[in-house]
Amino acid sequence: MLAKRGVRVVIAARDLKKAKEVKKNIQKETPKAEVILLEIDLGSFGSVQRFCSEFLALELPLNILM
Repeated sequence: MLAKRGVRVVIAARDLKKAKEVKKNIQKETPKAEVILLEIDLGSFGSVQRFCSEFLALELPLNILM
């Protein structure tokens, strides 16, 4: 897992409740992991635009996209 290697991970999720569980599990295994959750619904252009704006506002590089 990338988080174990010290990589900041941004999780794009449609269901933030489920994403929070994933984040909790990652941080349980790797307490210092930096995990950022952003909501996105690929079926909604407005949601995609909002996600992009939120991601860009973080001013983080996008090194790997999975």
